[in-house]
Amino acid sequence: MKCQSDIAALAEAKLYDAECLLANGRNDNAYYLAGYTIELFLKAKVCKTLNIDDLFDESPTKQKLKNEGTILKPYKVHDYEQLLILSGLYSDFQTELFGNTSFKVSWSIVSGWSEKSRYLTGQTQQSVKDFIISVKEIATWIQKHL
Repeated sequence: MKCQSDIAALAEAKLYDAECLLANGRNDNAYYLAGYTIELFLKAKVCKTLNIDDLFDESPTKQKLKNEGTILKPYKVHDYEQLLILSGLYSDFQTELFGNTSFKVSWSIVSGWSEKSRYLTGQTQQSVKDFIISVKEIATWIQKHL
């Protein structure tokens, strides 16, 4: 996987799949999958910031640093705020958050997601639709920095 472009493409695919799930009444799974869009775009930005070709290359033939697993572990998280800091976007994000009301509302919706969302049930179609709209706004902002 070539990190930045492949991860960004994977983020777009997750969003597309989430929209397909939502259109077919699979609200809970649509919500869960859409959340990975933000995570993956942030990880693409981490790769760009660190100039790492492949953050996720676990192949046995890859030449690795002595402590690479320990060094890269903080970057392989699901936490949006941690990824914002590690991506180098945190200051720009804060500026956008406090200067753009729509962005702030979208972030308040998106930031409730976690990888533990896979256990949630009972999402309504409207709440997931609102979530996906918010994901798109935040994702578009991140993409401008890739």
